[in-house]
Amino acid sequence: MAVGHSESVDAIAQNLANCNTPGYRKLQVSQKLFDTLLNNAQMPMTQQSGAAFTPLSVNFAQGPVQPTDRPLDFAIHGDGFFVVSKDGQDYYTRKGDFSMDRDGNLTTADGGMVQGGTGSINFPRDTILAELKVGDDGTLISGTRILDKLKIVTFQNNDQLNRAGSTLFQAPDGVQPEDSGAETKVANRTLEHSNTSVAEEMADLIKTMRNYEACQRMIRNDDEKTGKMIQQMS
Repeated sequence: MAVGHSESVDAIAQNLANCNTPGYRKLQVSQKLFDTLLNNAQMPMTQQSGAAFTPLSVNFAQGPVQPTDRPLDFAIHGDGFFVVSKDGQDYYTRKGDFSMDRDGNLTTADGGMVQGGTGSINFPRDTILAELKVGDDGTLISGTRILDKLKIVTFQNNDQLNRAGSTLFQAPDGVQPEDSGAETKVANRTLEHSNTSVAEEMADLIKTMRNYEACQRMIRNDDEKTGKMIQQMS
């Protein structure tokens, strides 16, 4: 059961470290991990399954959205992801605290290029950010001028996505994004925050430690019973 304990503690540690990270998605340990460990513990070594699976899963539930009054902060209401290009690869994120570089490109904090309708979004030099607004569909407007449109995509099954960092995801081969529907809406001057909290993670940590201690006691009791049985038979 030590492996399950280790996975749980690692997930909780990452969640705690990112409680204040916009767009972060909570990590959780799959129940399948504990079921597999329990089944293996009850079977002879020669019959134990070696089937591989990913014990960690991602909770894609919407996080709380709060106003920021910053024109380049964006939040998605509903399902969907912003598309970011970096090193020739497309990534998908809910982290919408963007910036504008000196060339007018809309970028992420680590230099990724935010994608629009026809490629990377680039603002004209005379764009007044204080006047920037976004339509529900992601259309970027400054004054009366349409600048571009944020590319928002969805997936039939978010669980198929691979984590590529604390807030980035990639689609595996064969999994294609789809255009977002009318139920997905975008707002600026707001940010979606992490969908986890310190209180929840501390409660999970206490529960995990108690479960681990219970497993240790169970194993110790089994060892003592086995030892007594061996002594009686010898």
